[in-house]
Amino acid sequence: MKKVKDSEEVKDIKKSEDNTKNNDKEVKTKSQKIKKEVDKEEKKVSKLGKETNEKEDKDLLNEEDIEINHEKLEKIKDEIKNTKKERKEKIKNSSLRKKLVRNFLISILITIYFLFIDLGINSIPITVYVLDLKTFAVFIAIIAIVIFEKAYKKDANYIAIHGIEMVVVGISTLLLLQLYSTGNEYFNYVLLAITLGMIAYYLIKCLIIYIRDKIKGKL
Repeated sequence: MKKVKDSEEVKDIKKSEDNTKNNDKEVKTKSQKIKKEVDKEEKKVSKLGKETNEKEDKDLLNEEDIEINHEKLEKIKDEIKNTKKERKEKIKNSSLRKKLVRNFLISILITIYFLFIDLGINSIPITVYVLDLKTFAVFIAIIAIVIFEKAYKKDANYIAIHGIEMVVVGISTLLLLQLYSTGNEYFNYVLLAITLGMIAYYLIKCLIIYIRDKIKGKL
């Protein structure tokens, strides 16, 4: 009986040892699984950390790029403004030159016209001279009408002013024709006064155009 009991006890001990071994194996496998999971989580955390750092670096780079692009845009805007100012100044200067040259040429032509009238007094016969003055008056009137039509179509005040100037020249021609036909002794004085008056008028006009343009440019 004792032998049987001993054998049973031995069996129980072996079973308990086997159970402990199995439990140890299960614990080991579980611990290994837990370690693997922990390693995975650590890897995930490290990846997230790297990604966040990369994102931060990218954000910083983007901010730097934005600042650089903003500076470039400001430089480009300044360059565009400067080019626009230069173009405006060139256009103003060219328009001013055109105005001054146009009025200067008109004053020269009118002065030459009255000088020819003065020279024709002694070199041309009376009847021919009177006919020439009448022809000049009609021709100037036609020119004035054409200028007024052009001013009306283009709605340009400066062209209308030239038309008024031609009307003044035509009236001056008719006045000289009347004085010459009546044999007035003040004919030469009136002719000289008209010539000098036209020269003075165009000089003052050019000066006013120049000053007005410069004042507008400063404003």
